[in-house]
Amino acid sequence: MAAKRRRSRGGGADAIGCAPILALVVIGLIIQYWWVLLIALGVVAMTVALVRVANAPPHPNKVSTPKPQPVMTPRRPVPGGDDLADQMRANKQVRRIRDMQEWDYEWIRLTHPGKSVREVNEIAIAFFARGWSVGVNSEGPTTGSGPNAG
Repeated sequence: MAAKRRRSRGGGADAIGCAPILALVVIGLIIQYWWVLLIALGVVAMTVALVRVANAPPHPNKVSTPKPQPVMTPRRPVPGGDDLADQMRANKQVRRIRDMQEWDYEWIRLTHPGKSVREVNEIAIAFFARGWSVGVNSEGPTTGSGPNAG
């Protein structure tokens, strides 16, 4: 059998006896050069942060919804020549018909003094639907001489 080797007990005592002195030296250096250590830690932290940001997947871009534009009707082309004359004639005829209907409505309202506004409106609608106009042919449902008078 092989003889066991024994270690001397004094061999580990040298390392333990030197440790407090070494710790005091390190603490002294930290106290004297604390600002250097602080800068070094900052540089390390910034490097770690930059590496993490560079390796991170890109964030999806936010798609902003466009602001709603006010609704505008497209501008009509300016008519010229015959188109302008036709448009003016049509506008004149529409104005004339509206004026006649206003006059007819007033005539119906005056000839039916006891009726409500709703009843007068119904009479006027029937009157205009038949194509009658006091201003044009002086006929109406009350005169009894209209196209449907019997």
